[in-house]
Amino acid sequence: MAAEAVCVGVRVRPFNDREKEKGAVLCIDMEGPTTKIWKADETDSKDAKPTTFTFDESFWSHDGFEDDDGYSRPQPGSKYADQAYVFETFGKRVLDNAWAGYHCCLFAYGQTGAGKSYSMVG
Repeated sequence: MAAEAVCVGVRVRPFNDREKEKGAVLCIDMEGPTTKIWKADETDSKDAKPTTFTFDESFWSHDGFEDDDGYSRPQPGSKYADQAYVFETFGKRVLDNAWAGYHCCLFAYGQTGAGKSYSMVG
């Protein structure tokens, strides 16, 4: 196995209760490694142009899931990235490189409430 350099993945989590109560607007979309972000006040505009970013992986975990006794499982046909998928895509790579003797780090970054713990432990 070849050693890897830095790999970057981003994940969008579901709205929390506070965001739902305040009527938060979804201004992000993801498909494969591509993440598109619109200005929140332009989400309904047909002329709005998103800012597009490409990462090693973009994980959609905002909707498209059902609760299965505390585990968020993807609904059939949805693009929801559950914990198993995130682990298989990134976590396993980190562990494989660690077992091969490389120094490894899995780093979760974001503001308070952004979903770091959600991504790390589900």
